[in-house]
Amino acid sequence: MPEIRECPLCGETMRLRESQTVVRVPGHTRATVRTTREWVCPECDYFEETEDGR
Repeated sequence: MPEIRECPLCGETMRLRESQTVVRVPGHTRATVRTTREWVCPECDYFEETEDGR
């Protein structure tokens, strides 16, 4: 279970969101998938990237 974080703006519980982006370089056939993890507050839309960098 991921750790729980409190929003510094409104005090609500933040959620850990993971998203993947496909990066295509012109002239190459292979695409790279980039994964980003960030904490998001559902109440006030505040967000910050995770500290582990994954």
